[in-house]
Amino acid sequence: MLLRLITVLSLVCMLFSCKWKTDEKVVIPEQESPVMQSLKDSSLPCFKCHSYEKFSINKRGEFSHSTHTGFEIHCNHCHIIKAHKESSINRDACNKCHKLTNFSYDASGMPVSFSHQSHAKKYNCSECHPADFNMKKGTTRITMDDMYKGKSCGRCHNGKISFASTDCTKCHRMSDFKKVLSYPSGGISPAVFSHQVHTAMFDCSRCHATVFKFQKGGSGMKMDLIYKGQYCGTCHNDQIAFGAMKCQKCHK
Repeated sequence: MLLRLITVLSLVCMLFSCKWKTDEKVVIPEQESPVMQSLKDSSLPCFKCHSYEKFSINKRGEFSHSTHTGFEIHCNHCHIIKAHKESSINRDACNKCHKLTNFSYDASGMPVSFSHQSHAKKYNCSECHPADFNMKKGTTRITMDDMYKGKSCGRCHNGKISFASTDCTKCHRMSDFKKVLSYPSGGISPAVFSHQVHTAMFDCSRCHATVFKFQKGGSGMKMDLIYKGQYCGTCHNDQIAFGAMKCQKCHK
């Protein structure tokens, strides 16, 4: 009898010592970065879910999201957004503030007319910027030598994707080179060179940039080197054209 009483009391004690299961849920505090925390009350809906850090980079020559959002420009002003499916660039958005129709480059002496508008209609911005060109005009050094090597404009203008960069008249206004060029020579009259006559017979790539640089006087041309078959002497060797020894042909 005593043993039975002790057993019952033990069971009662064990029963009341257990913690009863309740329906109360345990709340784990959400961990957020300081940047995301600061955007809780902002009007940028995309960053409620997407990480802001990778869009906050601000480097010279590259597109700055932080600069544009600072002007209260929202994501959907520039991007055509299909929620959780697609986000593409609204190509007309940039033109609302930036005049990106036609650019003129005249640093080389042969002005170049570039239609940004026609390129933007065919390609996305990311296909050229910032890998080939910085966002700001004039911050990327563009040379014909690089184009011939498949860089900058030459990445597409290679005769396959688009017309070759050696087709100069497609971009350059060659009217400035209809005039005769004059090269001063010590002790003798200047050498007179008709760019128009030569371009009528040969492609620009025949001389540039393997024989001459794209800058007048930039190649260091001398008669001694011409006699050795360099510069003008590449063709003026009495076989392709009259020899370089016929001085009166160039020096008047």
